[in-house]
Amino acid sequence: MTVKTPSQSSSLDDWLCYLEGVHPANIEMGLERVKHVAERTQLHNTPSKIILIGGTNGKGTTARCLESLLLAQGHSVGTYASPHLVRYNERVRINGAQLGDQDHVDAFHMLEQGRGETQLTYFEYGTLGALAIFKRYAVDFILLEVGLGGRFDATNIVTPYASVITTIDLDHKEYLGDTRELVGYDKAGIFRAATPAIVGDLDIPHTVTDYGNEINADMVLANRDFSHTVTEQGFKWHYQNYCYEFATPAIPMQNVATALTTLAKLELLPSEQLIRSCLSQLQVEGRFQQLSESPKVYTDVAHNPESARYLRQKLASFKERGFKIHALIAMLADKEKANVIQEVSDVIDVWSCASLHGPRAEQAKNLQALVVQHTQTECLGYDNVTVALDNIIATQNDDTVLIIFGSFLTVADAIKYWQK
Repeated sequence: MTVKTPSQSSSLDDWLCYLEGVHPANIEMGLERVKHVAERTQLHNTPSKIILIGGTNGKGTTARCLESLLLAQGHSVGTYASPHLVRYNERVRINGAQLGDQDHVDAFHMLEQGRGETQLTYFEYGTLGALAIFKRYAVDFILLEVGLGGRFDATNIVTPYASVITTIDLDHKEYLGDTRELVGYDKAGIFRAATPAIVGDLDIPHTVTDYGNEINADMVLANRDFSHTVTEQGFKWHYQNYCYEFATPAIPMQNVATALTTLAKLELLPSEQLIRSCLSQLQVEGRFQQLSESPKVYTDVAHNPESARYLRQKLASFKERGFKIHALIAMLADKEKANVIQEVSDVIDVWSCASLHGPRAEQAKNLQALVVQHTQTECLGYDNVTVALDNIIATQNDDTVLIIFGSFLTVADAIKYWQK
């Protein structure tokens, strides 16, 4: 069957449908194809300073923090993030704002005209499309979130001004390996010789530093070169001659510390007062995002053990204030579902499960079985997040906090529900 190629006057939805089907695989590791197309379309070099941001968790919040602090100083910034929650346009921001559909259509059309016979995956189209948009807008800085791993991810074709690794944990084991050492080695592939490489993980695998030393990367490491400590008022960040204390932010302190260290290393750190102002306004969609005050409803993209541990900390603060916690969980089948459930189980009073839909979706009945097995707690199952919320919200009491989590798809469904 021949797939009709969209035109420059086609809709963004038409283009996205085309991109989803034009390559036989959702993921194909390797840089040769995407490098070739980047060179053909003259996207392989850019005057913008690029900060590559890899890690298992925390890429989005670290990027948002960097974006806020750079914009506050008058720099122009392009940010590329994935996946999106509700609309594809969320993936590319210019100076903190999403773009119209035509910007993306124009970029995809240019790539389609220039790729020749080389096939690209959906993510590779998106990455090159973002680079095309950033080149067109001639931004000062590009914040590029790494999609999967690092070494063979499409974003790794660029020459970074600095590379950042937020955290290292087990995820995508079929591609990255089943130990933190293997995952760390893959993520360290975004390092470059004699180039700043900031690592925010609190227990850095030796493979990261081994590789950094091997290529002579200019490494700045958490718990060696910089640190953050929790205080009664919030947290204290320390790096070289900097020692600042800030109120508790809406994103993980560890990621704020990593972002601040990155800018300090690059001699781009704003004043303490400006940092304080930026942090007080910082919010990232889908990261313990409040959807409703009455009833109290939050949603979070936590989908692996590390992110579940952070979510548990946030929920524990409600438990300490006397609230009950009702969890609605919906996940993808290839995630560490049992470990995620176990990480939060001691703060959850009531469980509900929902099915997601799509080729990687997990069914509610399988999640129910895991909840019963690991918590000895019964839970209701629902066909989808919408049906679950219709039932749960109708009977939720004021003394209960509902947390909806387990996947970006789960959060997207929750946000759409509230937008209605």
